[in-house]
Amino acid sequence: MNLTSSRHATRYRRIAVNFRDSQLLQMFQCALSMLQGLVQSQMSDPDTEKLKESILVLMRTCLSFDFIGTMPDESSDDVGSIQVPTTWREVFEEPGYLDVLWECWKNFSNPISVLVLESLSQAASIRRSLFSSDEARNTYIHSMMRETVLAFKTGVGQNKLQDVGNFHEFCRMLSRFRNTFQLSEICEYKEFEQWISLVGEFTSRGFHSWKWSPNSVPYLLTFWSKMVSSISSAKQGTVEYIHNITVDLARTYMKSRLECVQAVMDGDVDDPLESEEELVTTLEMFATVARSNYAKSGGFILAEFKDLAKKYRELIQRLSNMANGSPIPNSSDIKDQLVFVEMQLTWMVYIIGACVGGRISYQSTGEQEQMDGEMASEILGYIHQTQIWIAQRPLYLASPEAHLYVQSAIIYFYTQFRSSYIGEEPSKSTKVYGLLGERWGFTTPNQVLDVIMNSSLGNLRSSGDPEWRKCEEQLVVRTLKLFTQLALGYSSVKHIRKLDTTQALLKNHDSSDFRFLTPAKKPSDTAVARSRMNYYTMLSRVLFAEDNVEADFWSFVKPWENTLDKVTLAFEGTSDLSEEEIRLILVGMFKDLRGFVSSITNRKQFSLFFDWFYPAYTPIVQRAIEIWPHDELGIAILRFWNEFASNKNSRVTFDISSPNGILLFRETSNILYTYGQNLLNRPLSNPNSRWSEKYKGIMLYFNIFSASLSGKYVNFGVFKLYGDKALDRILDIFFQLMLAIPVEDMIAFPKLSQAYFSALDVFTSDHMTGLSMMPHTVLAYMFRALADIIQPQNPDTICCTLACSAIDKVCTFVMNWMIKDKIRKDGENSDLTLANGSPLLNNPGSGNNSQRSSVEILRGPPTSGSTNGRPVSKRRQQQQQEQQSTHWLVEYMMSNKEILSYLFLVLFQVVAFENRSNYWSLSRPLLGLILLNRDFYVDYTNTFIQAQLSDRQEKVQVAVNALMEGVDVTLTTTNRDRFTQNITTFRRECTQLTLMSITPDTSSMS
Repeated sequence: MNLTSSRHATRYRRIAVNFRDSQLLQMFQCALSMLQGLVQSQMSDPDTEKLKESILVLMRTCLSFDFIGTMPDESSDDVGSIQVPTTWREVFEEPGYLDVLWECWKNFSNPISVLVLESLSQAASIRRSLFSSDEARNTYIHSMMRETVLAFKTGVGQNKLQDVGNFHEFCRMLSRFRNTFQLSEICEYKEFEQWISLVGEFTSRGFHSWKWSPNSVPYLLTFWSKMVSSISSAKQGTVEYIHNITVDLARTYMKSRLECVQAVMDGDVDDPLESEEELVTTLEMFATVARSNYAKSGGFILAEFKDLAKKYRELIQRLSNMANGSPIPNSSDIKDQLVFVEMQLTWMVYIIGACVGGRISYQSTGEQEQMDGEMASEILGYIHQTQIWIAQRPLYLASPEAHLYVQSAIIYFYTQFRSSYIGEEPSKSTKVYGLLGERWGFTTPNQVLDVIMNSSLGNLRSSGDPEWRKCEEQLVVRTLKLFTQLALGYSSVKHIRKLDTTQALLKNHDSSDFRFLTPAKKPSDTAVARSRMNYYTMLSRVLFAEDNVEADFWSFVKPWENTLDKVTLAFEGTSDLSEEEIRLILVGMFKDLRGFVSSITNRKQFSLFFDWFYPAYTPIVQRAIEIWPHDELGIAILRFWNEFASNKNSRVTFDISSPNGILLFRETSNILYTYGQNLLNRPLSNPNSRWSEKYKGIMLYFNIFSASLSGKYVNFGVFKLYGDKALDRILDIFFQLMLAIPVEDMIAFPKLSQAYFSALDVFTSDHMTGLSMMPHTVLAYMFRALADIIQPQNPDTICCTLACSAIDKVCTFVMNWMIKDKIRKDGENSDLTLANGSPLLNNPGSGNNSQRSSVEILRGPPTSGSTNGRPVSKRRQQQQQEQQSTHWLVEYMMSNKEILSYLFLVLFQVVAFENRSNYWSLSRPLLGLILLNRDFYVDYTNTFIQAQLSDRQEKVQVAVNALMEGVDVTLTTTNRDRFTQNITTFRRECTQLTLMSITPDTSSMS
């Protein structure tokens, strides 16, 4: 095995730091000087324009440099303040830098002026701590603000801002400026009120420019939400001034959202409602702005909503009067009017939901809660009206897209109201529930929960119209997400459990109205495909919210029993179900069961499910995995079984006299053996589809394997005692599946990699040392994979940690066995101190023969018939002879010390020279590797010292000697901790001395 000779991340960082300290500032100053010359020359020929562009790109690139090595993603839009070194201070404290950039922006033509604004955006993000004094920082801030005012007031600036590129970048600059500098510093500007007023006017213009520059709006909202969130640090007069501006901004934003509805319906612009994630992020910032002066902002939001709700009621009343059981004339025009009002109301429900959800409990005032209560009352009235209309409207007057958006907005409002006012103590929200009680009779959170469940349950039903199918599927996903959130709360799920609506749902959970439960081919949308599982996850939480649920449980599973009994009859040949129908039924069934089991959290609940499922329906699992191993049904079964066999929260616990734990493992063994044999014999049709055809199934095999072996609900010694092959069979398949995957693929596929190393960690913990032998090919593969997962520059931290744990367990077993064996042979006076010449660590000779004999040397000559001169019984003699034999793992590791050398080399270089988040886990196996292979450790450290510069070798020698200071020949926790402290000190010395790692020649170890 040869270690890859790639440069480590630390070396790359050193090169970058050297470039930053020696070259980058000079390049930036040179570019700035050239830019000043171009401004003075006022040349505008094509070559000059290209030179301007190149200089500005260079300046932008210089400031985009990762100065401190913490930038998570260089492609991200904004990464916070720019951490320029202190050596750059002179550039930014001199007035020439900002003056040149602003002058360039005014004089350069488009699109080069946009590049100038990008540099100004970076200038607005320079870290605050760079400046030598508060005065210097304030001078810089005020210069930015003064030029911003001039840009708003002068004709040149206004003309520039008519360009969409300049407008967008200017919005971005304002956002980054506010993110970087504090409001208290900004307020010290003598013309602050003029500046903030002009920014407010600019923001209003930006809100109205949604059709022209829609991507600029989030930057403007970011600026104002940051301004409002830190307003407590400003003076009272400034606070009132900002509050007055935010009222106008909230009104303008709301009007702009209502105006965009018609443009969206005409197809002129993209619909902002399509991406709910982006919409919610924007609305959260708007809510911060609107709640700053909530009495006024909320007042006109409420008034606008009431006007639209009135139009909506009048329109549906008109339609109801015109219908009279016959088609409505000019229905297309009336439908457009209805959809237009519905979409405007959708925006208003989203806006009100954001305002209610923006409540901060410790900052909320009675006036704000009064406004929340009034808004919630109006929304609930609108929801009630909508439900009535949906029940009676002709389908040809409805739009599936509008229906999706309206219901999504209502779900969003419910979510926000729950986060603010459900789960609170009633005394903290008396005004809200007082208003709801006056109008609707809802005086407690539980009554509102009842409304939420009743009104949202209809979203799970289908109209049966194919044109509505896609929108209805998305609505089901969002509704189930809301139900899941409600079921997570302790008090809320207790109340939901008692509702009549919920009781009926638990008894009729497989209603034919719920189209998403109908057996069908796998949908392309992953979220839709998971709807069944999420649905039963929620129902399981609700069902088990009470303690005494035996009767309810048996009633709940009755529909499943009917379905599974039909499948059983079909397998016996006494049913008219086709093979495809059986397959689709079982795919849905195992998704349902997986969701149901995933919410089981205690022993009583699991026992109920186990007693129902085993042994009545486990034969269906075995039969299905035999017939459809290649199909999505096989994957669905394995995912269910992985959940079923996992001992989460110690839920899989049976009575001491119960055989259920053994029976569960035997069923697991049968399923894994059947599926594993099929995987091994299955040909790969296309190398590019190896994940879907093979690796996905192998991943699930590894997951079930590790869950079963680590479940602690079965004594595995029973199988060996009674000659049962259940454990041996799945171990054999585990080894074969492991060897069937190239190591490169095992590491390249993240999910497969995590499943494999998790299984390996469990295997080395409890089962590896209990085997009588392991194939050497498997051992070689295993140790290579353990080393390779640690090496990459950006490894999977979880896999890397699991690999280190597995290495440590192997080394610990071998080390403890050797120590125990030496003590047993030499007596209590055995010398185990760590020193050169110790027989435990430094074995004479070299090569495999001498390494194997070293174990015999440790043991000493065998005795026969006596112990210390005393006669012993025959049984004792037999026991002594068994103890004389070396454990196969110890013999393998001592005969293949190149494995120990390779693992040490990988771990030592990573621990000493790389910065990993799991540093502690990486350092733990090192001590065992050193103690088991002391000769290599000494040779390597000597080579390492000699490879450094001559003036540093003495310091390196001291650092290396300190590594084993105070460390003895044991792997106790105290000894490990002492070594970890030593390696931490050594790592710090390596960083300070700028040492280089080396790769010794390992060709002799191949």
